[in-house]
Amino acid sequence: MEHIDRYIPADTNGGWGFAGFIILLAVICIVGATVIHKHTYKHPTDVTWHGKGSGDGQPQGDAATEG
Repeated sequence: MEHIDRYIPADTNGGWGFAGFIILLAVICIVGATVIHKHTYKHPTDVTWHGKGSGDGQPQGDAATEG
């Protein structure tokens, strides 16, 4: 019986397209999170960061609350 070589070389470079897509997706997520953070973040010492209805947004003795 004659020997038949059945060696199949591995295709180890086939995943670069998918890896590139995942890296691009990660970069898009980082940029998106940075843009959202820059537009919505308020420092805790910023007087405009208090939410409506939190009880601390309006100073005491305001003319609008006095009846």
